[in-house]
Amino acid sequence: MMNRYERFLKTKLFTDRVGPIYGTEDFGIYLYSVIKMMRPKNILELGTGLGTTMLWAAQAILENNEGIIHTFDDGSEWNHLKNARDQMCEYFREDYLFYIENLIDSFEIRKAVEFHPVRIEEIESETPIDILFSDFAHGPSDVLQLLAEFLPQMNSYSKIYIDSASTHYGSYHTLEKVIDMMNQNTIPRSISERAKNDTIHDIVNQSRFQLDHIVENKDRAQNSTTCITIQPYDVFPYPRVNVRY
Repeated sequence: MMNRYERFLKTKLFTDRVGPIYGTEDFGIYLYSVIKMMRPKNILELGTGLGTTMLWAAQAILENNEGIIHTFDDGSEWNHLKNARDQMCEYFREDYLFYIENLIDSFEIRKAVEFHPVRIEEIESETPIDILFSDFAHGPSDVLQLLAEFLPQMNSYSKIYIDSASTHYGSYHTLEKVIDMMNQNTIPRSISERAKNDTIHDIVNQSRFQLDHIVENKDRAQNSTTCITIQPYDVFPYPRVNVRY
């Protein structure tokens, strides 16, 4: 059985090889740090891909000794990704399901991961989501659909990450406008029309939203992640842990 330091090094070596394919080799470490500090109970990843963020999230979860990441991917891009089998080295498997399951076993992270080989459609979490990472679509319409579907499922203090949206010109401006409107307790019609029920009004009315564009100084197509932090309207910072008076 690996200890945390052996797994950390093994994860770093693997993600340095395969991470550049989707541009997640550095974001995975960033997310690892966020999870270590935030100690989330429930993480959702939409788009497992090659498993880099899954591995870093699981590493942090195991070090925290609490939480789980639910990661969703139907493997529809696997035939294309097979071209990178040399980077995957001994972890490559002909079938996508076996590839991910082999990663989970090889890195000994099954306690921290639930892999769902299904299409990313109408996913509903049984418990509030603390961190949502969307890594499968980032156009303006995709952003609106994501917020309509998942805002009602987010915890009162939580984070939404959208891969590549900050350097997609249309999505960048859509997000700027949407967050500005929601901080004025206004839900854009293009979101309310997509929402399944009225509970989205509760989270917008009771929360404030902070938008951060995390852009890497790298000249490549996938070089950014949007972060939306959701927290209650209050006079205290969140999470409220050891606030000094």
